[in-house]
Amino acid sequence: MPRPRTALAATAALCLLSTVSLPLALVPPGAAAAQPRHPGASLPTIVIGSENFTEEIVLGNLYNDVLKHAGFKTKLRSDLGTRAYVDGAMAHKAIDLFPDYAGSLLAYLKPKETALATRLSTDLPALRKALAAQGATALDPAPAIDTNVFVVTKATADKYHLKTISDLSPVASKMVLAGPPECPQYAYCLKGLEGVYHLHFKGFASADESGPITLADLKNGKAQVAEFFSTDTAILQGGFVELKDNKHLEPADHIIPVIRNSFDTPAVAKALDKLSAKLTTTALANLDVQASNNHDPAGDAAKWLKHVGLG
Repeated sequence: MPRPRTALAATAALCLLSTVSLPLALVPPGAAAAQPRHPGASLPTIVIGSENFTEEIVLGNLYNDVLKHAGFKTKLRSDLGTRAYVDGAMAHKAIDLFPDYAGSLLAYLKPKETALATRLSTDLPALRKALAAQGATALDPAPAIDTNVFVVTKATADKYHLKTISDLSPVASKMVLAGPPECPQYAYCLKGLEGVYHLHFKGFASADESGPITLADLKNGKAQVAEFFSTDTAILQGGFVELKDNKHLEPADHIIPVIRNSFDTPAVAKALDKLSAKLTTTALANLDVQASNNHDPAGDAAKWLKHVGLG
């Protein structure tokens, strides 16, 4: 999900690794053919990062495991924080690869180009152009898609007859919105709700990224509306009501691997492309459920890879 840059991003990135990843070593002619079982022999360790919510941690483990299985040396640094930390780490060459969401990442990097984020055909070229400034690119997207949604409790929905985001218009001034700290400046969160839906809330509760603080704020009444991810199991498990995005504020967010150019070799791309091709929205949602229930995202990721023949 897109989150604006913060002053903490650079500091966090510098603290992630004690050493910066080394540049790609030159491969002598014929070396690939001589070592077909070890395509990563000429690459330094690929450092993989992820944001601090269940789905991203699962995706980070999937990337890590599928690359290890393909013969690459990897190091996983999951649960780093919001996108500001992870993107900052990439910009400072402290990580080499991370999972993200196509439309949202474009909106984060290029806030004035949010109109391009609603379709993958316009999003991906613009995103690759934006990432080039960091010496990075986006590989092929997965069919899996996740996006922001706004939810209320069933009691709130029943009280105010809420089915769509537009239905909040007459009552938003009585409500508090909960979301991540960057939500007020984010085109697909409070800023978008104000601009597209003309909603003006009573207040904003700074919480976390579709996590336990947001959940608690909604349950205990500190907030009456909260931003979650569409594949978040808490929506169904909590009996919450997802409000329909009837004015199409949110982009279609396909899962993409973001990788530094120096690690974007044919063998790396092939391994990640095979994974992305298997990663459907249903598969991702099921993985989210398993990881939330089992509290073992690494184990669940490994089991799924074996199930689909990639582990």
